[in-house]
Amino acid sequence: MGKNTLALLLGFFSISMLVQASEYMSAEEVKKLMTGKTFDGVYLPIGKPFSAYESPDGTHNVYYPKTDKRSKNRIWFITAKGQHCTANKKWPEAHCSHLKYAGNGEYHKINKDGKHTHILTNFRRGNQL
Repeated sequence: MGKNTLALLLGFFSISMLVQASEYMSAEEVKKLMTGKTFDGVYLPIGKPFSAYESPDGTHNVYYPKTDKRSKNRIWFITAKGQHCTANKKWPEAHCSHLKYAGNGEYHKINKDGKHTHILTNFRRGNQL
């Protein structure tokens, strides 16, 4: 492989990574989308559906319809980089992901490893759990 071909490939990969990162929502966009809203989701690694409410006071309430159970003692926050994070006293660290608008009212959560972990839809005002 020649130097010019290698340079072109490296340039392409650099630009594609930059474009991908810029598709993530900003902290302000995430805050506007999530605060005081109920939404539906699916945790993709195990196909687990849920509904959640992100209270303006930072409380993260989750309802799991298959088991008719609710989460307890969870909080949510947004980082300066726009990551949506949830935490629980039982977890060693907060779970943080970037959000990306996928179209048609669907949002994707992308974790620190670049994996698409959640689909979020049906955002509505207030606690509708």
